Amino acid sequence: MKAYVKAGIKGFSGKLDGAIYYYHPKLKRTLMRSAPKMPIQPQNHAYRDISRQIKAINPSEAYRNDFRMYLGSLMERDDSIRLPSWYSLYIKMLWAMQARYPQQVNLKTITREQIIEQNLPCRSVKAAVEDGLLPQIPGSQYLDREI
Repeated sequence: MKAYVKAGIKGFSGKLDGAIYYYHPKLKRTLMRSAPKMPIQPQNHAYRDISRQIKAINPSEAYRNDFRMYLGSLMERDDSIRLPSWYSLYIKMLWAMQARYPQQVNLKTITREQIIEQNLPCRSVKAAVEDGLLPQIPGSQYLDREI
């Protein structure tokens, strides 16, 4: 696939010369990363399955907005935070939750119903902050919309 210019966007996206180009609207820049060169291995399939399971949770829009507000506040307080979107922080929180509760949480099989039934700390931003999965910031106690 060749790189191409999209109308109305100051940049181009696609693959060219072993690199992948894409426009990031929040940073207002075209970013480039090298194309992966590793062969497909069994753990690639495991991560693919985990990613699909996490995507299937499909959090509510209110939950997403809470994460967006939390990330905005977090980035204002700490310039070293370089997360591009709420979803990156959400994924990071889920992996931290699996590391903390390996007996209860398996990201290969996690579902929205399991999160609600087991009252897992990822059910809201407030609960994740109280459990220590996310850093404490002022105002996080008001971000209590559930997944």
